[in-house]
Amino acid sequence: MANILIVGDGAIGLLFSHFLSAQHTVTLLTRKPTLTTRFYQSSNGKSQPINARLINHKELNQFAPFEWVLFTVKAFQVEAAFKQLQPYLAEHCQVILSHNGMGNVDELNAALSAHQGLSFLTTQQAGFKATQYSVNHTGDGTSLLGTCNDAARKVLKQIEQHFSSLPNFSVTDDIHTLRWQKLLVNIAINPLSAIHNVKNGQLRTPHFSSRIINLLSEACLVANKQGISLSLSDALNNAYSVMSATAENFSSMQQDISHNRASEIDAICGYVCEQGAKLGVKTPYNQAMLSMIKAKSAGL
Repeated sequence: MANILIVGDGAIGLLFSHFLSAQHTVTLLTRKPTLTTRFYQSSNGKSQPINARLINHKELNQFAPFEWVLFTVKAFQVEAAFKQLQPYLAEHCQVILSHNGMGNVDELNAALSAHQGLSFLTTQQAGFKATQYSVNHTGDGTSLLGTCNDAARKVLKQIEQHFSSLPNFSVTDDIHTLRWQKLLVNIAINPLSAIHNVKNGQLRTPHFSSRIINLLSEACLVANKQGISLSLSDALNNAYSVMSATAENFSSMQQDISHNRASEIDAICGYVCEQGAKLGVKTPYNQAMLSMIKAKSAGL
């Protein structure tokens, strides 16, 4: 049994808290009131309290040092959250990131000591927060973890054992390719669903097909320039499979925009544009999505 700190009580943070608490002691760091119990509701409608200790930032020193820390905040929130947690990390702490989009790995590796591990966890688990204190489990997909530095690789078996209570969990030796594969799915679904305020399944109509093809074509070219072997046909198949599997779900970006929250567009289409500019690949369709989401976020 491990003591695992989960940073962020969004939908994924609550889902992971529920499943990991079956085998471990879970502490959930939240900005919301800590006296209100969090709840997990399964796809069959059964609801149960999440067995996690709730703490706020002022209480970190009471429970430090932390040996296992799982960040489930959004990509643009990771840097600030890590800086706040860094003084409380154990000498041999294992840090795990789980968010949409790219970025953060290089920055955190530079900030961690040689004894502190870094891994990345991608997931197709899906949840919807019916209230700020409860999550409905709306999609049961795979979760894959890969290591991002030597300190994590040395204890991969232990990491795998600790996270085995997550549904459909396994480890991979090529997390960078898997992150790109998920990025392509996010590019196909998130911005369009947010701009048009539609569920994922509605993106399967011919009305959206040309834009999805163009967005993924640009992203695949950028990935290939980075040395990542990804094909447009595979990217399209993956994206449309996820649209079908999550047809009745709203994407996280749609939820962010509809609730006037900041989105992860910079780590998704923005990342493709940034890398494309470095590699000499033009990305006008991703740039257009980036601009439209930013304008929508600003209420323009």
